[in-house]
Amino acid sequence: MITRDTQVEDLLALPGIIPWFIEHGVSPFSCYGAFPGTLGRLLEIKGVTDEEGIIRELNGFFNP
Repeated sequence: MITRDTQVEDLLALPGIIPWFIEHGVSPFSCYGAFPGTLGRLLEIKGVTDEEGIIRELNGFFNP
C-alpha cells in the first residue's frame, strides 16, 4: 500500500513508476537523484492539489 509516508526512493523500484510520474506531471527526482523524502512531501513541493487522489491512483495502478 502506497501512502503519503512512502519513501520516493522505494517507489522508484516499481516497474513503470517513472513514466507514471512523468505522465502526471510530477518528477520523482531532485538535482541529487531520487527525491530524498516521502511521497507526501514531494507532492507538497510540486504543488499537487489533490494529493489523496494521486495516491489513490498510484495504488490502483500498482495494486489493481
